[in-house]
Amino acid sequence: MIFGNGKILICEDEKGTIRDLYFPYVGLENHGNSIKVGVCDLDTLYCSWLENWKIRQRYKSEFGEEFCSRILESSGDHDEAKAGEGYAKDKSIEGIPEACKRSVSNIGETVFENSELGLRVTVWETVHPSVNIFCRTFEVRNISNSSRRLRLFSNQNYRILEHKIGETAVIDKHALIHYKRNRYFLHASEPVFDQHAVGTAEWKGLEGTWKDMEIDANLSGNPVAHGSVDSTLGWTLPELKPGEATKVHYWIVFGKNYCSVLKVHKRVKESGKRDLFHYNFNFWHSFIERVSVLPEYAWMPQLPEKVVKCFYRSLLTAVAHMDIKGSVIASCDSDIKQFGADLYTYCWPRDAAWVCLALDRARYHHLSAETFEFFSKTITPRGNFLHKYTPAGDFGSTWHPVPMIQIDETGLPLYALYSNWEIARSVWTTGRYYRCLVIPAANYLTKAIEKDTGLPIPSFDLWEERKGVHTYSACTVYAGLRGACELARSLGDYGNADIWKRAADRVKESIIKRLYDNKLKRFRRSLEEATLDSSLFAVWYFGVLPPDDPRVVRTMEAIERELLRPSGGIARYLHDSYYGYMNSWIICTLWLSQWYSAIGNLERALELLEWCAAHTHPTGLMSEQVDDRGRPLSVLPLAWSHSAFVLAVLEYLQALEKREGGVCGLPGK
Repeated sequence: MIFGNGKILICEDEKGTIRDLYFPYVGLENHGNSIKVGVCDLDTLYCSWLENWKIRQRYKSEFGEEFCSRILESSGDHDEAKAGEGYAKDKSIEGIPEACKRSVSNIGETVFENSELGLRVTVWETVHPSVNIFCRTFEVRNISNSSRRLRLFSNQNYRILEHKIGETAVIDKHALIHYKRNRYFLHASEPVFDQHAVGTAEWKGLEGTWKDMEIDANLSGNPVAHGSVDSTLGWTLPELKPGEATKVHYWIVFGKNYCSVLKVHKRVKESGKRDLFHYNFNFWHSFIERVSVLPEYAWMPQLPEKVVKCFYRSLLTAVAHMDIKGSVIASCDSDIKQFGADLYTYCWPRDAAWVCLALDRARYHHLSAETFEFFSKTITPRGNFLHKYTPAGDFGSTWHPVPMIQIDETGLPLYALYSNWEIARSVWTTGRYYRCLVIPAANYLTKAIEKDTGLPIPSFDLWEERKGVHTYSACTVYAGLRGACELARSLGDYGNADIWKRAADRVKESIIKRLYDNKLKRFRRSLEEATLDSSLFAVWYFGVLPPDDPRVVRTMEAIERELLRPSGGIARYLHDSYYGYMNSWIICTLWLSQWYSAIGNLERALELLEWCAAHTHPTGLMSEQVDDRGRPLSVLPLAWSHSAFVLAVLEYLQALEKREGGVCGLPGK
């Protein structure tokens, strides 16, 4: 599960252990290592970490009467709140307000069970939408037949600034603070912890203060340590009779100095910990309500519930990967160690542009505008984008030789800005980025067209594996130039509009003439290779040819025929060996769904949407790949997978409305 607010991002693994804590950028400075929770039986001194228990993870989707009443009180609707009083009697959701039924929230709910200990621990957790607070509530329930005396523990082991050297952990009254330089993490709770220890960890054979818990369920009480450190907090719980439960509220405040984290901590104590969950619910519920303005919204009830939930989860997940300064990282999953211990926590202009396309289509223009600002600051003086960037805007690592170009990563941001104009019609946004983004990028693409072929210069493909003149890349260059032409016209710059139109028309003509293979009766991957590649969907998606053109139809039919996998998904290309042989990719499967929506075969389009929804993690997060047995592979989640799902659902609903005789207000493909 992931929790974020544009300034911090927290990732929890499949065992319920916090592994990644990004601050102050989403995706940059991962201070995480391990935050894990354990329980000790004080009578037997048997201790166990929750990460070894049976676990069920999800985002909380149903809420009881008390929680809903608090929400409605904040909105002033007391009568509706009273309608939920029956919940306390029969524990059903009858009478619960619609706002609380099957909701899509950003509140995590993880249930741990240990039959040997006879305990169930439920953890609710969330990040405040605007303040850098991570809040967790632990409910410890005795499910055995005898009374229990227990102690709850939380072990914090950071890598502040991504290494252990030079850290400090100190107890200050009723708070624990880990810090290094200008990175501070304050921990506090209600009730206040009655056990604590800070000490050396992962250094010269010393494992950490968590060993104290395992030995005798007591902590040393040491108040300060420096160097390579960890900390453990403990709460002695009231005696629990069979069936009884108790709660511990725990929070972490992130900041850049001691005074700032202490100030926020005091606010948490004064306002109440439970209010954080209500505020979070209200904020994100209001956020996704914006979808209701879409013309397609009226057709949402026609979708299976699983698809609807995945649609909203995809919106929230894509946004979680966005930094408040405009970067969009590909994935926050640090389990991946790509090409020699590298990660996906970079902003690829390609991935970020796809997220912008999805957000604009869902009418979140203000968010995509932040990414255009990021683009305007990272574009090179030549007018192109490089391989990838850190969330701070620095050039990221690369495996490409100079000049390190993937030309689609310049065409797509330009097309995304045009798409924003098509939907939002914001002269302010278009005008703001016209000179610093549109003109340099469009001029670069125009100059990058080879005289002999009429196609873009060779560059690395979207899969970042081979250099050549690729169909997908050429289609994005055409789309970017066509979009730049329309933007120029909207601002009265007819001189540049004519230049870019001629360039776009030339690329379009050359794609059709040189990249369609008359012998194979389909498009080629590139000038150099005839290999069938799912990215050939770009020919119709970016408007080179209509989706029902026979050449497109034969290409898309070949993709389904030859790249369909036993699990039901679509592979990237023939004989792909990345993470296994021809795994299904969520984005490739969705591209086929989008094509079926475009040609009116909505039954098949929906089947593919349902396949993607069925192959999510129980939390609703989507991976990059799915193997032939239906298991997620590579990074989880992948922002591109989620943005593609948003687009595919909205395009399906638009096609459904068109078939049923409605009129959709959004531009079609």
